Amino acid sequence: MFATGLSVLLALLQTPHAGTVVGVVKLPENSKPAQAARVALLPPKYTELWNKQMQTRLDNYWELFKPEFAANKEHFSDFVRAAQLESFRSVTSTMRRDLGDAASKLLKESSPTGQFEFTGIPFGTYQLLVQATVNGRDVIWSKPVEVQTEIPIFVDPGKPVS
Repeated sequence: MFATGLSVLLALLQTPHAGTVVGVVKLPENSKPAQAARVALLPPKYTELWNKQMQTRLDNYWELFKPEFAANKEHFSDFVRAAQLESFRSVTSTMRRDLGDAASKLLKESSPTGQFEFTGIPFGTYQLLVQATVNGRDVIWSKPVEVQTEIPIFVDPGKPVS
């Protein structure tokens, strides 16, 4: 009897800890309401893939459009946004392929009011990415997230990075 109780207690102590991440996508002022935003919570493996893809795309754009950037520096931000969108689509496709049905735990759509929630997230460091269309233009938000407690964590994505 004691051994059974002890083994149950040890099993409970060894269960992996998981947390909850909640947040709201806030549109920039003077923006028309957007459709639901796509929200991704990237584990470290996919955060690294996102960063590599971003850098590769920016390097390629730089080499291809260097004269354009020299003449019109303000156009570089358009290419940064394009690299972010392409990288977002690529990394989320890779996650769906690699993780199968489990990807739905890390890839969500926000509610019409911009709210999102990820539950049962193992403790660790993640990158939150949000993609939405605002005033007819695709926008990306990016924010690191530390999940270290079972108490729900509220994440404000802040201002868009693109």
